[in-house]
Amino acid sequence: MLLSLVVYILLSEIIFSFAEHQTHQNFMHKKVLSEWFYKKYPNVFKEVYEGHAIRHHGIWYRQFDFEPHPEGSDDNIRFRAVEIITALVLFLPIDLLFWMISPLAGVTFVVMLLIHAFTWNTIHTQMHQPSDTFFADWGVFRWLATHHYLHHQFTNKNYNIVFPLADYILGTKIKPRMRDLRELLRLGYLKPRTARTELRLKKWRNQVALQRQTVLIQDFEPAFK
Repeated sequence: MLLSLVVYILLSEIIFSFAEHQTHQNFMHKKVLSEWFYKKYPNVFKEVYEGHAIRHHGIWYRQFDFEPHPEGSDDNIRFRAVEIITALVLFLPIDLLFWMISPLAGVTFVVMLLIHAFTWNTIHTQMHQPSDTFFADWGVFRWLATHHYLHHQFTNKNYNIVFPLADYILGTKIKPRMRDLRELLRLGYLKPRTARTELRLKKWRNQVALQRQTVLIQDFEPAFK
């Protein structure tokens, strides 16, 4: 049973990796459906596209780990309940196939979907709103955060956040440029190799923190309204 459980967990996560990739690519960055869907279900399809492609990438978070505007700092950072419920409904045919294999497979698939969504929300929040959480310096988190940072530099690459298998298989994985490596050092996702670099990095981070303290929030009307 333990071996079966491991297999079901891996199979579920592989499915979610490709589903996350395709959803991110085709629904969060493109409007691939007919206009009828966006008018009929604006709180789902229209909001998913506008919240991510227009607001999250186009208006908020010009700096990966800092958004001074109170309206934008928490906008489109986590999956909403309506989006998780929609995913459960859309995945129902696959879940039924898992139930045909065994009840354990069916239950595992649903539980893993909820865990995937929770993990997505947790690490995506930490990436854009850094805090002193226990996993902030874990190697796996820094690797995933690096992967997502590059998505903000190349919005047609690195679509996965939780499990980037699909990015590697579908050819959307991209390598950092020299200027990306410099910023990844500041973010803490890469570690300095020398004491001199670490000292310069500390001074740079202090300068950035001071600049952010003096940022003035300006009111504006979002362009998509």
